[in-house]
Order: sequence, then structure tokens, then C-alpha cells
Amino acid sequence: MIALRRQYFLSYAAIGSVTPLLTVFLRDEGGFSFFEIGIALALMGIPTLTSPPLLTLLADRNIDPRRLLGGAAVCSAIVLTTMFFTQNFPLTLVLFFFHGLAAVAMIPLQDGYFFSLAEERRQRGEATVEYPTVRIWGTLGYIVPSLLLYYPLLRGAEVRAILPCAVFFCLLTLINSFTLPSTASRAVKKVIKSRVPSGEALRMLYGPNVRWLAIGLFFAYFAAMNYYTFIGNYLDEVVRIPKPYIGLIIVFGVLIEVFCTLSMPWLQKWFRLKGIILIGFCCMAGRMLLLAWFPTPLTAVLTQLGHGFEVLALYVSPVMFLNRLASNSFRNSIQGVFSMSVSGTARVSGCLLAAFVAGHFGMKANFLIGGVLGIFGFLIIALLFSRIPRPEEQLVDSPVQPETP
Repeated sequence: MIALRRQYFLSYAAIGSVTPLLTVFLRDEGGFSFFEIGIALALMGIPTLTSPPLLTLLADRNIDPRRLLGGAAVCSAIVLTTMFFTQNFPLTLVLFFFHGLAAVAMIPLQDGYFFSLAEERRQRGEATVEYPTVRIWGTLGYIVPSLLLYYPLLRGAEVRAILPCAVFFCLLTLINSFTLPSTASRAVKKVIKSRVPSGEALRMLYGPNVRWLAIGLFFAYFAAMNYYTFIGNYLDEVVRIPKPYIGLIIVFGVLIEVFCTLSMPWLQKWFRLKGIILIGFCCMAGRMLLLAWFPTPLTAVLTQLGHGFEVLALYVSPVMFLNRLASNSFRNSIQGVFSMSVSGTARVSGCLLAAFVAGHFGMKANFLIGGVLGIFGFLIIALLFSRIPRPEEQLVDSPVQPETP
């Protein structure tokens, strides 16, 4: 599992190189308006509607997921390199689309790869590790680029320095993909080939006991995009925090995420996955409302304290829960189908909403709307979603029996 931990570290480092200051780069050096920034991010999110389910379907259909991960890293590296040398607005939008095509598929693909590998080892009676202990390496990887870029930005480097940093980690991700262990044998894959993994995954995801979780998470992701689309610009233009410190403030929240991820077994024991999701939604809604009402540097720092629970609710707990629903025939595909139908759709529509609101009413209004949507998602899951299966109830290649928390 060492190579897999490196995979998470490097792939998230590539993401962490770009994400904190991407919208600042587009506004300061690309001359983008808020509406144009939202359009660009929406274009980057459009591939989530096709790329994750397609690539995870290929992974379930006997295409080596290691080669898919390497190919996604190469595509991202080429696109980001081209973006570094261009200031043409239409070309930049096209590049955002192709960057999203590769980058957004990498996370559900490597999640599905991890769960397939872990299940295969479990069936052979070998020792396995829990998802949070591997996912935490992604968190650590996300932190590193902001630390590496702090001094160059402090010394006056252009914000576009985020792009070569991301390309560097993409190339390391490609190299590491050749060290990953192989998963299921071809004989097993031939059995799976007789089915349609994405169809099975979609039926399970929108079954009667699970659809309210999917709907609640949709509103949560929709709300989160009101925050993530313009948080860099908000800290820069409204709160007036110097650019070198914006990444550090965001990294402070990610450091909290490290401790929350390490505490996941204890948190799951006491609150279960549903409780963790609800706590995270409260933290998300509270953070956005506080930033809207109190736009100060102190608020910007203190509201990062809830970032860890928010990440557990949006990006860790749902992945673990989806794996409990999956059988070996669609263990990869359920991650991709979820990315398409829930988080991907919310990402695109959320970016477009954020662009419209920021352009017409200002960035504070974005956070107010996001806070309200987060509360709405909380109420849906708290009141309408009631069943979470235990891991020990999961039967390979058969439906799981639910447990009432």
C-alpha cells in the first residue's frame, strides 16, 4: 500500500498546487470577471458528468486502472503547461474543459482502485487498511504546494507559478502509477464483463434507502461551490489578506482535516457516518454564514477550524458509504456514477450560480446562499435518510442489508 499512499499524496498535491489561488490567478493575470471565472470553473466541472463514470466503467471492464491514472496525469500536465503560456480567453476556457476531463476523474478512479484492491486482499485473508489511513496522504499532499509556493510568492513571484508546480506533481503521479500493484485477475474481470457496472451502480445509488442521502449531498455540494469558487478572491479583495498568506490560511484548515481524518475510527464509533455528515454540514453552513456577516482576517482563520469535519462529510464519509453499497462487479463504477449524478451536477450548477450571484450581488451574497443551501441539505439527511449498512453486513456481489442507526 506504500505506492498507493504515494498516489494519493501526489495526485492531491497536483490539485493543491492550483486550487487555493486559481481564481486569483484568473482575475489578476487573466483579467477574468467574476462571471467569467464561474464559467471557467463550470467548464472544468462539465467533464464530471461523463469522465468519472466512463473511466471507472473501463476500470470495471478489464482496463488497467493504473494506466488510466497515468493517462489522466499526462493529460493534466499537458493542459496546465499550455495554460501557462497562453492568455487567450477562449483557449483558456477550452483548456479548463480538458483539464477537468482528466483531473476530476482521477479521484473517484483511485478511490475505486483502492477499494477493489482492499476487497481482493480481504478475500485472500491478507491484512488491509482503512480508507481514512490512505486518504490522509492526499490531505498531506494538498498542503505541500502552498508551503513550497509561500516564499516565491512572498518574494514577488507571479501567481501563475502555481501551474508549473502542478505540472511537476502530475509527472510524479505518472511515474508512481507504474509502481502500483495490480488488482483482480482477468478471470474475475471476464465474469464482470457480462454485466453493465454503471447501470447496477445507478440502481443501487438511487434505491429507496439511499436516494435521500444522494439528494442531501447534492445540496451540500451545490452549497460548497458557492464557497470554493470565490474564497480566494474573497480573502484577497474583501478581507484584504496578502496573496502569500491566502494559501497558508487554507492550509491551516487542511491541517485540521489531518487530525479529523486520523480520528475517523473514533468519530465513526460514536457518531456513525450519518452523524459525521450532519456535523460536517453544520460546520460548512456556519462557516459561510460567518464569513458573510463578519468579513475579517480573524473570521477567515477561525472558520477554518470546521474545515476538517466538512471534508469528512463531503469527501470521505460518502466514499466509504458508497463502497459498502458496492459489490465487486461495480466497485469502481459506483464512485464514478456518484461523481457524475451528484457531485458533478452540483459542481457545474453551483459554479454557474456563484458566477451569477457574485457578478450581480457580490461575494458576500454567495456565502449567504451557500449557508442556506447547506442547512437545507442538513435537514434532508437528518429527517429523511435513516439507514446505513454496517461493514460486517456487506456480502460480496450481493446487496447489503441496511441497519437503522
